[in-house]
Amino acid sequence: MLMPAAVLIVLVLAALTVDLSLVHLGRREVVAATEAAANDAVTAGLSEATFRAGGGYKLDPTRVDRAVRAALDARGLLDRLEDAPHVTITGTTVAIRLALRVDYVFARALPGFDHSAVVAAQGSATAVTR
Repeated sequence: MLMPAAVLIVLVLAALTVDLSLVHLGRREVVAATEAAANDAVTAGLSEATFRAGGGYKLDPTRVDRAVRAALDARGLLDRLEDAPHVTITGTTVAIRLALRVDYVFARALPGFDHSAVVAAQGSATAVTR
């Protein structure tokens, strides 16, 4: 009678390990996505008209938003986000906050556990102008 209980405990612990590993991978994915999207936004968000008119390096909010959405869409994350990306532009710096829902695989079968977890990350990039 002790052996089946031990096997059940090991299976439950293995299931929790898999689900928590998915959450960890989701967190790494959203961190990488925020950093990449911020980098793309700083690069592609340059207001060309202002720059060519001699106004220096200024970021165009429309172009920044378009670059962020394109970067997230290229990674397949745009539809999986908990809410819209929060983009903040300060001078030549773009900061992005994202929240991603990660679905559990095994915890759904266990009573009292959530079916998913939300992981969040913030990334920023600054254009270096010389």
